[in-house]
Amino acid sequence: MSNQSSKGAQLKHCLRSPRRYALAASTAMVAGCLLLGGCGGNNVIRQGHLFQEEDIAQVREGMSKDQVVLALGTPDTQSAVSGGTYYYISQTAVQPMAFLTPEVTDRRVVAIYFNNKDRVEQIANYGLKDGKVFDFVKRETPTYSRDQGLLKEIFRNIGAGPAIPGMNKDR
Repeated sequence: MSNQSSKGAQLKHCLRSPRRYALAASTAMVAGCLLLGGCGGNNVIRQGHLFQEEDIAQVREGMSKDQVVLALGTPDTQSAVSGGTYYYISQTAVQPMAFLTPEVTDRRVVAIYFNNKDRVEQIANYGLKDGKVFDFVKRETPTYSRDQGLLKEIFRNIGAGPAIPGMNKDR
């Protein structure tokens, strides 16, 4: 029995020693740093069409729409005006931390313009420096009122004519 009581005393002494506290604190700090390390670092986000220079070099003036689709794949979006245009869009953004908004670092738009006979007329390669950032799909409803004030909108028809059809002022 005395052997067991001496082991219990040694165990209590080990748990209270400063070395144990330092070891536990340093282990907790290392684990915390590893967990927070997952939040840091730049997360690179690539979206859209992944361009290969060899594929773009295959597209030449005079090619048909089908040949362009074979070389570059299905376009991300297309225009139906005149001959039409195929747009291939890619974007690269960097997100410094998991909870921060990504910042666009590169945007590339390859536009293939077609003539009325559905043949490539022009190839344009646009980057982020060529224009401002814009939203293709706006999530807002357009309003068709003039920016006049509330009172002007209420009283805009005063004196414009008769309110009841068939009534004339010139009687």
